[in-house]
Amino acid sequence: MPDSPRIVSVFTAVVLLAAWLVSCDRPPTNQTTDDASARTTKENGVKRLEGPTTPAVTRNLNATSETLSPEPQTSLKKLQIEKISGYKCPAEYFILSSKRFLNAVTAVTLPPDYFSNPTKTYPMVVVFGGAGESVKPPRSGALAWMHYYKMDEAIRSLERANLEAGDFRGLVTPEELKRFNRVLNEHPYRGVIVACPYSPPLSLGRAVDHPDYEGYITEELMPALTSHYRVSHGKVGIDGVSNGGARSMYYGFKYPQMFVAIGSVQGSFGPFMDVYEELIQKNSGMLKKKAIQLITSDRDSMRTSVQHMHELLKRYNIPHRYVQMTGPHDYVFNQGPGSIGLLVFHDSMLHSGTSDKKAP
Repeated sequence: MPDSPRIVSVFTAVVLLAAWLVSCDRPPTNQTTDDASARTTKENGVKRLEGPTTPAVTRNLNATSETLSPEPQTSLKKLQIEKISGYKCPAEYFILSSKRFLNAVTAVTLPPDYFSNPTKTYPMVVVFGGAGESVKPPRSGALAWMHYYKMDEAIRSLERANLEAGDFRGLVTPEELKRFNRVLNEHPYRGVIVACPYSPPLSLGRAVDHPDYEGYITEELMPALTSHYRVSHGKVGIDGVSNGGARSMYYGFKYPQMFVAIGSVQGSFGPFMDVYEELIQKNSGMLKKKAIQLITSDRDSMRTSVQHMHELLKRYNIPHRYVQMTGPHDYVFNQGPGSIGLLVFHDSMLHSGTSDKKAP
């Protein structure tokens, strides 16, 4: 006899995924392309590929690339870096020759002073995009936070140390604005490396993510990123929005030894709550020592899902921050409150290495 609860669970997951794609992750008018006729040049004996310009309406994208040898410990054959211009922060594509995942493209946003301070190290946050970016071509999907959610603009706003309502796209109350500015006055934004890997749609099975993609993230991408960039030792966080928030919590709960801070923005946890509970039971000791943040908002279509995760963490006495902000579940929220809330949390937690109760 068929497993009825299993069928209902799978059907629910399919319906939720369709809802994410159609309603929650509405695409903006700005688009990038993955067309790739490239021009080969030589400079100082290094092979570089100079790709075509792919302009957005107001945010231009240029990419030039460089093929590098990987660090010996990565066991990867090749690493390619493509510089991206047209944004308010330094950025580049980080492309691995992966044994597990063919579309191994990550967009890395670097702190504005990364190249002017060659001895300085920075914390790193791995961030996942929403369902809408999971069905885009890999290079476009990897630009979820940098391009579609305009995180570079949020970074520049935080560097001013005096946020305005416009930095939140108008999605902020006077009380929320005062709270963020009070925190920034006490703990000025110092900067983090943000790595956004292209990610496929979530698995409809019990494992949340695809085994090959999970192995790529944990065994290939993470070691390669921390080896190539000047990442402060042990200062790594993970986060994501909606579909990506479900993914970030899965990795954070399953591999807590890899992360200091674990967060999600309007996470769509619904179909996988039993998986999260098992992971929390297994790793509760380590999770109690981590900084954890759940962000939702007053018009978040996933608010009930986030509330359930909040209650689950409370049930197992896992300390965490539950933040309700202002706005709907859409791109504008990601560009304002979502990006700012994510960056302030990880900048505070990763630079200090401890859970700061004063941070929003």
